[in-house]
Amino acid sequence: MRKLILALSAAVLLFAFAATALSQTTIEINQSGNGGARGAAPVQYHYLFENQRFTVPIQEVEFDGDGQGKFRFKRKDGDEIANKLSVSSNILSEIKSLLDELNFLASEENYQHKKDFSHLGTTTITYLRSGQGRTVSFNYTDSPSMNRLNDIFRNLVTQETRIFEIETVVANDPISAPAQLRLLESELKSKRIADPQRFVPMLKNLRLDESVPLIARNHADRLLQAIKKGK
Repeated sequence: MRKLILALSAAVLLFAFAATALSQTTIEINQSGNGGARGAAPVQYHYLFENQRFTVPIQEVEFDGDGQGKFRFKRKDGDEIANKLSVSSNILSEIKSLLDELNFLASEENYQHKKDFSHLGTTTITYLRSGQGRTVSFNYTDSPSMNRLNDIFRNLVTQETRIFEIETVVANDPISAPAQLRLLESELKSKRIADPQRFVPMLKNLRLDESVPLIARNHADRLLQAIKKGK
């Protein structure tokens, strides 16, 4: 009888322990499902451009479904530069729309033109969503939608490169600020900046910064007005 009582007690304790563990596991699962970001499958966008013939052989952007990520590039014989990146909701929406239009995750299209243009460099685009992912690489494509997507990523690279260059010049070589603003104006006019609004805070600060030449401050003000007008 004593053995039977001990066996029953052990079984009760084991059942209680298992129930507690199951309850804790359920709580953890439920908690991880709250707040959207922790429970949802991650969304990731990644763009990499490589061309060892260029003075900047590596250019890369990657960001999540909220547009938060990083921009990275490396010059020949130089250090790698990596900065935080924040992509606007408008740009995110445009990228997602193009990926949907391409049916990117389900498509088997490799987007590479039948001729090889490797001298132009290699573009690699990766997209992850809802547990699915796909990566494609090409050096030239005749797909209009993929070209547009590629342009957006390249324009993000141009945009973030110009941000870095202007910040570096203002901090270390203010006399060169006018040249950087001329480059920015050219890129804005040629539509090679993904999101012109990205420059608004910087230009507002620059037009009031007495450490840079007056010509640069005036130019910053003109660029602000042009961005405001959508030019």
